[in-house]
Amino acid sequence: PQKDWPANADLDKTLQVLKPIKDQFGEGLSWADLIVLAGNTAIEDAGGRPMKFCGGRSDALDGAGSEFLNQGVSADVTDADVLKNAMSILGLGPREAVVLIGGGHSLGQMHPSRSGYEGAWTANPTKLDNSYFQGLALEQWEEHKVASSGKTQYKAKGKDLYMLKLDMLMRMDPEMSTVVQDYAVDNSRFLDDFASVWTRLMNADRFDGPVGNVCDKQDGAAPVPEMVI
Repeated sequence: PQKDWPANADLDKTLQVLKPIKDQFGEGLSWADLIVLAGNTAIEDAGGRPMKFCGGRSDALDGAGSEFLNQGVSADVTDADVLKNAMSILGLGPREAVVLIGGGHSLGQMHPSRSGYEGAWTANPTKLDNSYFQGLALEQWEEHKVASSGKTQYKAKGKDLYMLKLDMLMRMDPEMSTVVQDYAVDNSRFLDDFASVWTRLMNADRFDGPVGNVCDKQDGAAPVPEMVI
C-alpha cells in the first residue's frame, strides 16, 4: 500500500529497474533490503559519504498495518510546529529534519504530473552537495504558480530554481534557519550529518529488544549518534 501514497508516485518504475536484481537473488534478498541498499548506493554515487549497510529486513507481503503509518509532511506545510512534531515522531530533531529534507531535495526534481509542482531545487540535481542550502539561504524567492496544476511554490528571481512552501518554512523559522545557514557554508558537515541521519533512519526499525538495535552490533559498530542544535 505504501507504494500508492502520493509521496511515492511512480515508485513502481523504480521497482521495475530493481526487479532484475531481485529476480537474480530471489528469496535470498528481500525487497526491503534491496530498496535500502539501492538508496545508499544512489546517494554515494551522487557524492555522498560511504555508508554501512545493515541487512536482514523482511518484506511485509500483505501490507498489514500500513494504514497506521505516517505518510510524511505535506509540501504545503507552513507551520513550523507541525513540521517539527511530524519529524519528532520519526525520532528526528530540528537539525536532523533540516539535513534530511535538504539532502532529499538536493537530488532530482519535481514533476507536475506526479505532485503538481515543477522544477529542480538546484542547478545540478544529480549531485549531492550543499547547493540546496546555499540557494535557499541566498537567493531571492518569489511566489510561482504552476500553470498545469494551479499550485503555488517559489522560484528564484532570474533563475530556474524552485522551492516548496516546506523549504521556505525552514528558511523562515529561526531554529531551522540557523541549521540551513550552517550547511550553506559547510559542505563537509552537511555530507557527514546527512549520511548519519539517513543511516539511522534506515535502521530505525531494526529492533533488538525494547531499546536495542541489531545494526548497532553489526561488526562492532557504534550506535549512530543523535545530533543536537
